[in-house]
Amino acid sequence: MKAKLFAILFCFILFLVFPAQGYAENNRNVVKDQAENLVNLSDRVFQYTDANQDTAAASLINELDKQWNTAAPYYSERDKHVVDAAMIKLKLLLNSDGDQSEKVDAAVSLRLCFDALQSDGQPLWKSLHSEVLSPVIKMKNALKDKDNDRFQSTLNHFLDEYALIYPAMMIDGQPDAINLVDKRITSFTDKRLLDVKASSRIRQLNSIETELNQVFEQASNQQEDLITLAAIIGGLVLSVLAYASWRRFLAERMRRRTR
Repeated sequence: MKAKLFAILFCFILFLVFPAQGYAENNRNVVKDQAENLVNLSDRVFQYTDANQDTAAASLINELDKQWNTAAPYYSERDKHVVDAAMIKLKLLLNSDGDQSEKVDAAVSLRLCFDALQSDGQPLWKSLHSEVLSPVIKMKNALKDKDNDRFQSTLNHFLDEYALIYPAMMIDGQPDAINLVDKRITSFTDKRLLDVKASSRIRQLNSIETELNQVFEQASNQQEDLITLAAIIGGLVLSVLAYASWRRFLAERMRRRTR
């Protein structure tokens, strides 16, 4: 009797869940299509900017902005704020007479943002791991060599690389870990002109390097965590179904014996 009740309850749950899953699947497909379109548009904006065709890039980014306004409701408030800020920054730069390399960096940063929204595996910002971390090692070597000019120029290079991936990292990574490393970097740069012992600076850089590596690793493990969770849930469902089937089998067996 219990097995029958369980089967009825299970069927009722499936009846409720599957339509919702179908609706959720449709939403996911819509979001995926929109995300791919945003990635393609942002890539074209980058290409125009990189080719020094600012007018074409500025025109296309307006189309990108319209597409983003349509897709934005599907994303979190944090993601919307990050993308909006990156979009505004690039718009302002494209409509100015600023440095072209700064415009290209802003276009790359926006491109990485949309990739981070769409990516379910290996986001592009993670491919810049070595570019972000290598200046840290060079800064430590400059400090050991007591070469302040090289230390300052390498620090500027590091900050440029970090700023490039920061928006995408906020979208794809874990905010708490990113905020921690961001505070360390801010504290470090605020004291860049102060008379601080090289050994103290190197310790700070070691902490920044360690925490940056953790941010990259945490972002890498998010997909694996979801797969593990799905496997656990699937295993539990199969175990419950197997147990119910076994109980039903025993009940039928006992009923036949009593006859």
